[in-house]
Amino acid sequence: MKVLLRKALPEDFQEIAFVHYKAWLETYHGLLPKSFLDKRSLESSITIFKNNHCANTVVAIADDKVVGFCCWGSLRENSFQENLGEIQGIYLLDAYQKIKSEEK
Repeated sequence: MKVLLRKALPEDFQEIAFVHYKAWLETYHGLLPKSFLDKRSLESSITIFKNNHCANTVVAIADDKVVGFCCWGSLRENSFQENLGEIQGIYLLDAYQKIKSEEK
């Protein structure tokens, strides 16, 4: 199976939100309290990515759907360094981990 990487489009927000929500549940199950994970919702993830228009995001596409993404932005902490940024999130569904990717 091949994975295509491309810049996210604003209309990708629902698929990105699903990956964000689902990856939290898959990744942190057993590591974080169930009560904390139960408070997460697909709707809150949809709001986040709809409002930011999927800016500064690259998506991983497999089986004609978004299965992962990486987003970046300015440093969240104050810094004396100018022009620096940080990766703010990398999410990939469990079923698609360890697959070779193809960048286009």
